[in-house]
Amino acid sequence: MQFKELVWKDVVSDSVTVCSHCEINLCGWIKIEFRINHEPKENKYYLYSFGKGSIRRIEPEKYDSVELAKNMAYRIYSNEIARIKKAIDFLVADDCY
Repeated sequence: MQFKELVWKDVVSDSVTVCSHCEINLCGWIKIEFRINHEPKENKYYLYSFGKGSIRRIEPEKYDSVELAKNMAYRIYSNEIARIKKAIDFLVADDCY
């Protein structure tokens, strides 16, 4: 299942993405937020996920590039939206009988 592309706001310094931020608000009902920060000492990108349930991560995840971190954010987003769609489809189908 394909969902819309995430819109990222990047902060770039010396041709390195220092941080990146993305917020999704679904009808004022569900808010999902992703933040990616560059750690220069390790040369890693930390992905922070904020939201409810399976979206929220207690510890950030580390990636070698900002692209890998954004791909994982999209995967987290897609899984959550698919889960929501499945629940809504179940509720709608249940109401039809």
